[in-house]
Amino acid sequence: MFKNKLFRKIFTSFVALLSLSLALVGYFMSKVIKERYSDPWTGSLEIDSKTIILYTLFSFVITLVIGFVLLRINTSPLLNITRIAQNFARGNFTRKAEIASSGEMGDLANAINAMGIELQSRMQTILDDKNKLDAIMAHMSDAIITTDLEERIILINNAAKTMFGISKVVLDKDYLWEKIRNEKLCNLVREIVKTQTTRTSEIEIPSPEKKLLQTHLSPIQIDKNTYGILMVFHDITELRKLENTRREFVANVSHELRTPLASIKGYVETLLGNNALRYEDTQEFLNIIMKHTQRLDNLIKDILELSRLESHDLKIELHTLDIHPCIDNIFSQYKEHSAGKNKILELDIPHRIPAIETNEYLLCQLLTNLLDNAIKYTPEGGRIGLKVEPINKSILFEISDTGIGIPQKHIPRIFERFYRVDPARSREMGGTGLGLSIVKHIVHLHHGSIKVESMVNVGSKFIITIPRQQPKYTA
Repeated sequence: MFKNKLFRKIFTSFVALLSLSLALVGYFMSKVIKERYSDPWTGSLEIDSKTIILYTLFSFVITLVIGFVLLRINTSPLLNITRIAQNFARGNFTRKAEIASSGEMGDLANAINAMGIELQSRMQTILDDKNKLDAIMAHMSDAIITTDLEERIILINNAAKTMFGISKVVLDKDYLWEKIRNEKLCNLVREIVKTQTTRTSEIEIPSPEKKLLQTHLSPIQIDKNTYGILMVFHDITELRKLENTRREFVANVSHELRTPLASIKGYVETLLGNNALRYEDTQEFLNIIMKHTQRLDNLIKDILELSRLESHDLKIELHTLDIHPCIDNIFSQYKEHSAGKNKILELDIPHRIPAIETNEYLLCQLLTNLLDNAIKYTPEGGRIGLKVEPINKSILFEISDTGIGIPQKHIPRIFERFYRVDPARSREMGGTGLGLSIVKHIVHLHHGSIKVESMVNVGSKFIITIPRQQPKYTA
């Protein structure tokens, strides 16, 4: 115990104070006794007693003052360290304990400072982790909600509020079923609370926007005494639409391939099994086989072209193009074709027209697809027009005809793949059902727009606007 410097210091101070007190009392007592023996007739015993009490009180006061000063000196570092420790507990690490000696107080100050540094480091780590978690939660596209076992919401991120249209949540107070009115979700949560197992399911929410959500629920331990349910919602609405579109596409392609293949197979079997066919019949059958083969070829070319245009990593090569030669070439090609079908093709293009930044192959394909359709669906004696003119910073292409027209109810869907207003008539004319889808993708690749005006038995007009300069993107 005496190895402890603080104890030894306090004990030494106590002994010194006691000795001082006894010395003072002895000093004053000796003075009184000396006066008493030097002149025994001048004082009384009562006076001597008062003097002794007075001196004793005086000695006590002096000892008390000195003791207070000594105690103050010895405990001052301890009080300072206590205040520093209290600041650390409040998260204030600006002040450090002063190390004034190498004794116990010095060791204690060192220990407090080391504890403060370690505590500050751990608090910073916890704060950094919390900030990272908050940032991740705030920017996650998936919705996350955590509840306790009583279904009170204890955590919810911004994506979940947006997805479910929740404006305000009081954490640890509001219940899940109060904020999200979905019976299937509530039943799933209660099932997880009961079984404590992980579950993945799909739920559909009608508002604020109809969505299909893949929901993953799992039991979690939030802290030492708290358990809850973690819910992660992933929006699969678009994914499901794409899956349906892919299934429809595969079904349509299978159907489009099967029809000509069945015809080809039938005619080939007839030719192989009947050697007595006349030459004229054989030629007719071969022409039909050729027609269906050409149809298959066109269909496969359009499928490949559409697939290439729909590829997200497609990069088209753009060049500044004088479109006059391109338009003249297309016009001369289709003018003869139209004349052969007793139809009139007219071109309206100014003598001078600004150059346009485009891909010549795609632009030609866009115009030929629309001109093909216009010629197909225009009766003999009808007119087909190709008009090109500059408008502000764009070039307008207008393909019009005096054909059969398109009923208004079909116009919103004519750019869908394999959508036909009259499927039988379209197949008879050799259409693949993909031409307008290809046109739409080419226009979008050029950041343009397309509009359709049509009236049954009057004609149709496709109006396309393409910017003369394509937007520049920086990597």
